[in-house]
This record gives sequence, C-alpha cells and structure tokens, in this order.
Amino acid sequence: MKQTKNFSRALLVIMLVAGGVTAPVGLAAQTAPQRLTLSEAQAIIAAAQRDAANKNLRLSIAVVDGRGDLIAATRMPDARPTTMDTAIGKAMGAAIFGRPSADLAANSSSPLYQNMNEATGGRLRFFQGAVPIVRDGYTVGAVGASGASSQDDEDNVKAALAAVGL
Repeated sequence: MKQTKNFSRALLVIMLVAGGVTAPVGLAAQTAPQRLTLSEAQAIIAAAQRDAANKNLRLSIAVVDGRGDLIAATRMPDARPTTMDTAIGKAMGAAIFGRPSADLAANSSSPLYQNMNEATGGRLRFFQGAVPIVRDGYTVGAVGASGASSQDDEDNVKAALAAVGL
C-alpha cells in the first residue's frame, strides 16, 4: 500500500515537472468572450430610457455582468423607488441562470432557485422583465427593467438590446 502511494506521488511529480498537466488542446485555443463594458451598459440604459419615454413608461433599468454584479443602473423620473431593487434582481437572475427572467418565474419555488436566492442575500427577483446578454455563445451579462407591466418591462429591455446591436 505504501509503495503504491509513493509511486503515485512520484508519478504526479514527474507529470508536473514534465508539463503533463496542461489544458486540453481544444481548450487552449479558446478565448473568453469579451466582457460587457461600462460604455455598453450605459448605451443599453440610454436606449431603454428612450424606448420607455416613447411609450410613456417610468422604469428603473439595470445592467449586470455575467456573475450578476451591477455595472450600471438608473431610475427614471417618477419611477417608484422599489423598482430599482426589482430591476437589479431580475437582471441578476437572468445573468446567473443565463435565461430570461420570465422563464425563471415558473420554477421560482424550486429548491435550486431558492438556494441561489439565499446565496445572493435574497436579492434575486423571479419576475418577467430581464433578458441575458449573450456574446459568442456565453452569457456576459443581463439587462432588467421594472416599473410597468412585466411584459412591458421585457419588451423594453429587448428593444434596448436591439437598438445597440446586442
């Protein structure tokens, strides 16, 4: 038993020294997708505000990165104060799960979703109104809105992403 353990350690050392622990060939050539920038987040918010103003909506809009961390957010004049937390929570959920928040609503009571919500300090909001931002097949962020009907919130963020080419 002791000889097997020593042999395993020796083999591990040889592999490490010889460079045997490397990324698989296919993974080494892959590059991570470009992250969502602050200027992109601000452009998304500006497009969402224009769309909301054209429809006479008063919204809060939030853009998060792929982890669900806030990049930028705004609350339009006369939008209810509580809408900001809801917009951020919707966007966080869409980014973390890589799915529109409308898809998450049906499963919001599942143990997985509840555990994720608990892990984020109860900040996730499982309501329609946010969509993930996908670049090169990877979720790099999400945008969420709150303050109108759930459908209007979702239509607004989709229009904003279309307007900026995302």
